[in-house]
Amino acid sequence: MVEFGEQLRRAREEKGMTQQSLAEQLYVTRQSVSRWECGDRYPDLLTTKKISEILEVSLDDLLSGKEMEKVVERNPVIENKVANNIMIALYAAVVLSMMVPVFDQLIRITGTDNPIFSLLRFPNEQLLMIATVIKIICFIFGLVNALRGMFSPKRMGVVIVGDFIAMSISAFSCWPFLTSWHELFLGGIGWQTIVVILIPLIPNLIGAVAACCYFLFGKKQTIWPIMIILAGLFNILIAVMGKIQLLYRYSEAFTLNHSLSLVLTIIIYGLFIFQTVTLLIKRKKVKTSGNKENE
Repeated sequence: MVEFGEQLRRAREEKGMTQQSLAEQLYVTRQSVSRWECGDRYPDLLTTKKISEILEVSLDDLLSGKEMEKVVERNPVIENKVANNIMIALYAAVVLSMMVPVFDQLIRITGTDNPIFSLLRFPNEQLLMIATVIKIICFIFGLVNALRGMFSPKRMGVVIVGDFIAMSISAFSCWPFLTSWHELFLGGIGWQTIVVILIPLIPNLIGAVAACCYFLFGKKQTIWPIMIILAGLFNILIAVMGKIQLLYRYSEAFTLNHSLSLVLTIIIYGLFIFQTVTLLIKRKKVKTSGNKENE
């Protein structure tokens, strides 16, 4: 079977077009067309459809079912430029909002004899710091790949899995009177504490496993995106309920930071849900196209 790049080159040459003239009609660079023909990159599905119209060849002649799967799995999940720019701005906002409190805490304790110990005296604080660092690393990774136009499903999966793992770690910090690691592993943990820990822990572990299967391993079953969406909605619900409870009981303690924290949570999991649904739609289109090809 002729590969997409070779088929594109033949169709272009038969039409008597240069790479530059085709690029101008597609509003892309000549280098982009060259990379497509060399097999280094694939155009998105909308651009491929435009190519088929310009070169007057069928979409099936350009792309086989397997190659369409490669397009989805190798190209960025969010290919619309406007949507991608919005996603970049949101990722940058998330990274900044996470890093500012960390730097603020570090500045506050620089005058102490042992700054790190002052910042991380108890397991609660240590676990929260570990979770925060994981989140920051993941979102920086996502931001860099989004800026480079290389935010493929696998790279996106790294961010989503990392965030759910971080949330799973931070679930153990829900125990407010944890003063030593001995208490965490060997101390008398009552059933109420166990419930408090398990409520956020289980959904986030499920979300991590589902995101790993769906984004990293490319599993196509619908159950995986459903689990990711439910885990994301759960975290949004927990955040909203927590802020409502704080506002109701201690209205004077509800600050702008609490509002920003809630908005941040909604942005993060709203993004995850949007990215998951976008990938689901793209894979469904490829599957439908493959079924038509087999008929």
